[in-house]
Amino acid sequence: MFLVIYDIGAERDPHGIRIRLVRALRRSGALQIQRSVWIMESMTPDLLRVIDEFRRAGGKVKISEWLPRSLGEVAPTNDHMRKAFLAVIGAEPLGEGWHVEISGLLGRIGYTVEVKPVSESAMVEYSKLIGKRLDCSAAEKSTSRLLDEAVLDDLDALVILNSGRTSQSGIVYVAQTLSNTKVLKGMTSLPVIQIESPGKPDSAVVVWNETGRALAEELSDELSMPVIYPSAEIRKITVNGSREIRQIQYAEVGDLIIVNGKEVGECLSDKVYVIAEGGRIIDIMGGRLFGKGKNVKLDSLRNSIIKTIPRDSKG
Repeated sequence: MFLVIYDIGAERDPHGIRIRLVRALRRSGALQIQRSVWIMESMTPDLLRVIDEFRRAGGKVKISEWLPRSLGEVAPTNDHMRKAFLAVIGAEPLGEGWHVEISGLLGRIGYTVEVKPVSESAMVEYSKLIGKRLDCSAAEKSTSRLLDEAVLDDLDALVILNSGRTSQSGIVYVAQTLSNTKVLKGMTSLPVIQIESPGKPDSAVVVWNETGRALAEELSDELSMPVIYPSAEIRKITVNGSREIRQIQYAEVGDLIIVNGKEVGECLSDKVYVIAEGGRIIDIMGGRLFGKGKNVKLDSLRNSIIKTIPRDSKG
């Protein structure tokens, strides 16, 4: 990841080069940390062109590699304030009040907690609970992007609260979401854990990195949930010539198939495979591909977030 810091005096910017640079940064997928401070995965030709224009106009740009560290990692003692984000996926945990209970547990452990809904349904439900409308533009971003934006804040731990149809499907979904982050997946020093399906028989506390182990075990004791260390390789991709084939985990007959937030088909068996070629889905083995599913564009099945939902839960 690259860190970009820039500045230009107002007297040297009569033609709005600062605004053009900001737009180029956004087009490149960069994330803003503070005013005039951004991070990004790679430098695109378009961005490099605008940076060169910015410098020619008299602006200053500093680019360096970005290696984030939490305060807990660099502090010699553990007596500083600790801040945790409770990132909620879906409306169900909010409706059942689990965000309140888990925030309380984290508070007793010593964390200052901020609840962060990171999906559209969670935002809608949380807006109802707090009686305040949240930023609608955030709902248009992916959960992976919202997690990346969240961890750019000042925090010492990330706790993801989710409730999948089953614990296994919930873990697979979060695994896909984390693998599609750009910032978070590189922040190995930040404890990241998942509390999956609280209140259900198959609930669990999931450890997503080694630094999250201690917090996971502490919450596991308080919640009476087992700790799970998931396999690093959850998604299975087979390449056959120019085609990609990916099996859907935990499919059930009648489920709707969702790819990157778009409804693409339905399951006709419990063994379902999505087949893609040329950036589009061309078939679903063990299922039915909807006509509108053929129009969904994707970079790769490996980087796509695929899940199934019961048909009666739609909407």
